[in-house]
Amino acid sequence: MRRGPKFLRGSGIRFALLHTLVFVISVAAVGFVANFLVARALKEQAALRVENETSEFLDEFRQYGIEAFRKLVDAQAGNAATKLHYALLGADGQRIAGEHLVARVGSGLGSDADAPTEIPVTGSDSLLLMRRRLPDGTTFVIADDLSSVEDVKEVVAHAFGIVLAISVLLGLAAGFLLTNGLLWRVEAVTRTAEAIIAGDLTRRIEATGRDDEFDRLATSLNAMLDRIAELMDNLRQVTDDIAHDLRTPLSRLRQNLERMRAQGSAGHDRADAVERAIAEADGLLATFSALLRISQVEAGSQRSAFRPVDLTEVIETVCQAYGPDLEEGGRTLACDVVGGIAVDGDRELLVQLFANLVENALGHTPRGTTVRIRLRGAGSTGMGPVAEVSDDGPGVPEAELEKVFRRFYRLERSRTTPGNGLGLSTVAAIAKLHGADIRLADAAPGLRVTVAFPSTAVPRQGVRRGID
Repeated sequence: MRRGPKFLRGSGIRFALLHTLVFVISVAAVGFVANFLVARALKEQAALRVENETSEFLDEFRQYGIEAFRKLVDAQAGNAATKLHYALLGADGQRIAGEHLVARVGSGLGSDADAPTEIPVTGSDSLLLMRRRLPDGTTFVIADDLSSVEDVKEVVAHAFGIVLAISVLLGLAAGFLLTNGLLWRVEAVTRTAEAIIAGDLTRRIEATGRDDEFDRLATSLNAMLDRIAELMDNLRQVTDDIAHDLRTPLSRLRQNLERMRAQGSAGHDRADAVERAIAEADGLLATFSALLRISQVEAGSQRSAFRPVDLTEVIETVCQAYGPDLEEGGRTLACDVVGGIAVDGDRELLVQLFANLVENALGHTPRGTTVRIRLRGAGSTGMGPVAEVSDDGPGVPEAELEKVFRRFYRLERSRTTPGNGLGLSTVAAIAKLHGADIRLADAAPGLRVTVAFPSTAVPRQGVRRGID
């Protein structure tokens, strides 16, 4: 199927033509209505003129009689200055005085035309005619020629024809101006998209600062592009870290298996090798389980099952569960929570969030460190409940604060210590699922992790005694 010229396929020309069509139709409608109203006004004036003239002639008849009335009709019919036409018909319908045309048209009416009636004569010409039967049996006929009304209608129609032609040009010009004003914004989006497709992922759509629909669209698209760029960076980082984190345990697993094959049936050494291989496999399975868990949380499918959760009870459960482990490791756990604070969420995920934060402190702080967990309700500013997990350990360098939530990201570059770098990634995913804002800050010394929940949570009064 053949397609039209390229310039006709553009949305700009189509919009301009549509704008012109609407503009022209509007002008034509105005012209039609104006022509109709002018014609009706002129006909109403003619009808009023005929009625007034009829009343005056009937007064003359009543005052001077039929003979004087006949002479008056003949005199007015021969008066070139008058615009009206007159005739007097006998009882038999024959003309007694006045104009022949009016007499003929008036005699052809089947009944009295007590009100002005438009009668077609020839072609587009017509008469506005009125008849009145007199007491002596004669009939007075008066008419106004409506050809002047038709002339005015033609003049108005001709004028609006010229206006219509001008409106086509103006409509096309206005349509192209409006189209160019709109489409250059669309073209900016297109150029940005093409640049991104070509590989320039840093390109963004420029906003004009007008805060109109296009600026809001640009803001939304830029936010989407930033999110896509962030996900791609995360994907590249995850790919690199998977290669580093899984290559080492897979290599150790292969070495253990080769050692078993080389050792033959030696019982004790073989059992040790099997144990090491199982431990490496368990570590790999734990890593993949953590990745799967993060993906499930980020998918947001669990949000539909959210229920009110007692956040106070969640944090106290974590404190009670990890208190002995921290004490055994030479650390101190201090919990200070406000009682009766509830949030909408998943209890199991919230327990995992705070458990991962405590485990992170346990794994990256020396003996003698104090780990503190605090929970406060909504403040006067309208913020929701705020939980803090802090320690007075070595902390995290400021340049690394924004990176620690990445998957597999670890401060210890050699990756010789236990762990897979997914603990804080899981924390970030769970916080995002619950609409919470999570931030890292320097506790001077140590690290402070703040989790601010949405303001939908409603705390109840009361303070639980801290668990130390």
